[in-house]
Amino acid sequence: DIQAECHGTDARTAEASCATCKHRISVAVAPSICHGGCPSVAHVLGTDCHVVQLLHSDVMATCGQCTQEVRIRNVGPGYRKRSSCTECHTKLNLAVEGADILGTGVAHWRQVASEEGDRQTARKQLQDARRHERELGIRVGTPLPEQGACSHFKKSYRWLRFPCCGRTFPCGECHDEQMDHVHEWANRMLCGHCSFEQPYSRECSNCGAAPTRSRTAFWEGGEGCRNQVTMSRNDPHKYKGLSKRS
Repeated sequence: DIQAECHGTDARTAEASCATCKHRISVAVAPSICHGGCPSVAHVLGTDCHVVQLLHSDVMATCGQCTQEVRIRNVGPGYRKRSSCTECHTKLNLAVEGADILGTGVAHWRQVASEEGDRQTARKQLQDARRHERELGIRVGTPLPEQGACSHFKKSYRWLRFPCCGRTFPCGECHDEQMDHVHEWANRMLCGHCSFEQPYSRECSNCGAAPTRSRTAFWEGGEGCRNQVTMSRNDPHKYKGLSKRS
């Protein structure tokens, strides 16, 4: 936001630095003398920037009877106020039905500003989320708590980064239980074995571990397949106990 202090109809220039690239930008403002129904409040010109929104502003109002000036603060679309002149006590009425920026290309640059605002919000959310992860002791090269598993998915070894808030959770159910909004589809993950962040895949690009326990047709000490119907016929546990008679 850029604020310009103007007096009368003299043009003033205000400067600021871009919040993203720190480049210096400026806006020149030339106020207009307005009467009832006047369509033009001021003329603005941006240098190395484009003006897309008129924020609430302070204006100087002049009594039509005695020319006494008074400063009215925080005026914007929908503003309505009835008062009296402090000098001659004439009834005064100020109403602003609407205010907008007019000019060629305003709609385009307003869309660009909206998209850039969304990107800045997403970047800030991601920075806050990663700061929270560091506070939890999550570091690349060390496993996640419970290796990324949770009560909903006990054989899933990764945390998902949800784009709606930038935070990481073991699953969508964990996200919804702890946040005040419904999760969006995630396409990035933190490996449960080494905490390395990457696009979602079936194998960690850093340590090579799988984010979910792969299905097996063998007993593997009771940790693998325990269904004798689907178990591999090369595993002796498939036929174990079938010869017993009750």
